Amino acid sequence: MRHFTFILFILFFISCGGPKGSWDDARVILISIDGLGGDVLNHPNIEKDIPNLFRLMEMGEFCTDVQTVFPSLTYPAHTSMITGVLPEKHGIINNRPFNPDKIFVDWYWYADSIKVPTLITKADEKDLVTLGVSWPVTVGAKMDWMLPEMKSVNDSISTVDLVRKHDRPETFLESAKVRGVVPEDGNPKGFGRDLLLHEIFMDAFTRKAPHLSLYHMIETDLVQHEFGKETPEAKNAFMFMDSLVGNIMTLLDENELWESTTLIITGDHGFRNYEKQVNVNRLFEKEGWITIQNDSLKNWDVVCLGSGGSGFIRLKDPSNLEFKKKVRLLLSKQTAFETLEKRHMNNGLWAPSKTDFLLLANKGFGFVRNSEHPYIYEKSGGSHGGDPKHSYLKTGYIAAGRGIQKQKIKSMMITDLAFKISDLLGLEI
Repeated sequence: MRHFTFILFILFFISCGGPKGSWDDARVILISIDGLGGDVLNHPNIEKDIPNLFRLMEMGEFCTDVQTVFPSLTYPAHTSMITGVLPEKHGIINNRPFNPDKIFVDWYWYADSIKVPTLITKADEKDLVTLGVSWPVTVGAKMDWMLPEMKSVNDSISTVDLVRKHDRPETFLESAKVRGVVPEDGNPKGFGRDLLLHEIFMDAFTRKAPHLSLYHMIETDLVQHEFGKETPEAKNAFMFMDSLVGNIMTLLDENELWESTTLIITGDHGFRNYEKQVNVNRLFEKEGWITIQNDSLKNWDVVCLGSGGSGFIRLKDPSNLEFKKKVRLLLSKQTAFETLEKRHMNNGLWAPSKTDFLLLANKGFGFVRNSEHPYIYEKSGGSHGGDPKHSYLKTGYIAAGRGIQKQKIKSMMITDLAFKISDLLGLEI
């Protein structure tokens, strides 16, 4: 009986407590469909395969040529969407911090890693109600209702329990828990994870009427990594996400919310296929420059953070010019990638100051950080992370509702999203 009473208290708290907007207020829903390439929106079967996105394109404005950031990765791109600046300025320069001792297992989870104002911080200054569901780099962010993106990297705690430590308010996740959609092992995967996130978004949005909602859909990215782009599996994943977007559109239809609501759909990057994976640290191991032991990197003199289409090389002692020359010579002999130094980098291809060499994967190759496999091995799939100017890495954008005119936009930058949303909500970013 005591347990049942506690559940009722949680439900009452989530339903009635905390900040809430008015449905007459202006609001923006920003949905990121991870890995939504611009070519997906250009597909001749779009009306049949993803009818809800097609309807949005018919309703408002869209662009199939949106240039993302470099490196063209999820966390840098999502942070640029909400700051309006590139990674070198906002500080999220990769998905993962440069921590080779753990083979780069951690991610940029925490919002205090962002060095500039965001739509979230600006909305807080304006006392707007905010909602975040699995948006990258939001652990600790000052949002009213939030389930941050975070994943357990060991067996000591489940992903759900880890997220529960950082949701906002502390009982936010329980709204899903009491409906029984959290898996017993606490580690949601695949489409089940996106269904769980969708339940949480729909529940919080309908109860709290937030002014700014940030919602990240995930499985389209993972499917393309595993099977490649333009595969039956990728098509099914996009159809699934389209159905979730359709649920939100139906909610706006039935409650006549389009006059006050702007719905924005975007991606963070496109995809390229590869046939071979490249583990550069195994190349260094063969030279005796690094030791790989028990899934960790030991005694490294030079190390690579592989990021799909790009790799970032760092020397422990960059002042050792003789050793740097040896590394340069070794890298220059490889056919799987192109090697750039700082003097080759421009505003489009940027790397942190401590990067000694930047690698760009050649056609058919993709960098990985997995330490178990040899230097180059046969395994097909999809990747991103390379030069964002390539057409296959362009993403897409659709917007409809309040403040949106019907038009096709020829091209845009992913940073434009922050200013568009800032104008819609008066955030002055």
